[in-house]
This record gives sequence, C-alpha cells and structure tokens, in this order.
Amino acid sequence: MEEILGRIASAQTLPLLWRQMARYFAQHGFAGVSYYWIRHGTNLPATMPLQYGFSPQEVERYLSFDFQRLDIVPRAALAAGVPIRWSDVWRSTELTGEERAFLTAMRETELADGFSLPCYGPNGRNAVVALGRMKPDVDLSPSHLSLLHFAAQAAHLRICSMFTEEATRDRQLSTREKEILDWVARGKSNSVIAEILAISPGTVDTYMRRIYDKLEVSDRTSAAVKGVGMGLIAA
Repeated sequence: MEEILGRIASAQTLPLLWRQMARYFAQHGFAGVSYYWIRHGTNLPATMPLQYGFSPQEVERYLSFDFQRLDIVPRAALAAGVPIRWSDVWRSTELTGEERAFLTAMRETELADGFSLPCYGPNGRNAVVALGRMKPDVDLSPSHLSLLHFAAQAAHLRICSMFTEEATRDRQLSTREKEILDWVARGKSNSVIAEILAISPGTVDTYMRRIYDKLEVSDRTSAAVKGVGMGLIAA
C-alpha cells in the first residue's frame, strides 16, 4: 500500500498517474478500470469515463446510451460511501424501462460483474472508480476492497490537486471550444457534435486539435476529464 501511495503522490501528469493506477488494480485482480468525475451537486457522471481494459465494443455500447442518467451504479456507490458490487445494485433496484434496456444492452456485450468505488474531493469534486474484468481468484474480502478503495481515493485527491495546479496556468478555452468539449464529455462523436452545432466535421476536428494543444492531451477522453477537473467546462 505504501508503494502505490508513493507513486500516486509523485505522479506529475494524468497519463502517468492513470498508468500507475491501471497497473495497480490489474495486479490486484481487476484488468478493467474506469474513472469519471461526478457532476457537481448531483450523483450523476459528468464525463465519459477514462478507461482501460474494456473492449471497444463495450465502450461504444456504453457511450451510445445516455449513460449519465441510466447507469445507476455510480450514484448508488456515492450514496453508500463504500465499494459496491454492480450486480447487487441492479438486482436490488426497481428499474425503469430505459434502465432495463440499458442493462440488457450492456449484458449483451458480455460485460462482467465488477465494483464501483466512490471518491470524494474538495468543494464537492467527487468521482467514481469502476473495477471490472475480475480474475477468477480475485480477493473480494472487505479488507482487500478497502485497500483498493484507499488507493482510488488517494488517486482522486492527487488528480484534484494536479488540476488545481494546472488551472493557475493560461489554459483558457474559447466559448466554442468549451461548448465542443462539453459535448465530448457527454460522449458525443465529432460527427454528432457537428450536427448539433450545425458546423462541418472538419471544423470540429480543427477545434479538437486546438483543445488538445491547450490541454496538453492526445485523446478526447483525457481532454474531457481534464476539462472538467480544471473547471473549464461545467461539472
């Protein structure tokens, strides 16, 4: 535990911290991990998840739904305050028709069971770390899950601190760039964003390159997570 906490504290960038976390959780029996901010004042995800280890089909299917509203597990985890198993949440909740359709679609991708870990930060900047792809011999004891929870919480606080430091630099996005990044955070593709804003896909691509350059990232998920974390778009 002391080793991963040291790595978290010394990580200077989001990609480095993310690699450390993915490796740590894989070593402890979970080959799939995702992280996303929670919209301020709610228990609903604010961004598409930063993820590792899940198949492209699973991610594409997840983002094709209004996952912020239909995935009930993150808000259940935040309310519980402890690691919570996905199957327990779905089984114990009376679902709406849309929620049942979402669950059925995700099960069709063979998305296995997992756990969600609630993480709390300053000024209500909360997040959820989801662990999936469980190995058959993974230790699911409360003590082991608590250790994983501590690591996730420490990583979230480091991210909060990291983005607070970066927010002091000149990272301001234009109004249009913020608008586009907000749609990216909702899981929309460039072509869909172009339709929504009535601009060409090429124009969206140009704005995305500017956003990547300003935020010093190389992919849309990191841009969304960083944009929310730095307060550049609404959480």
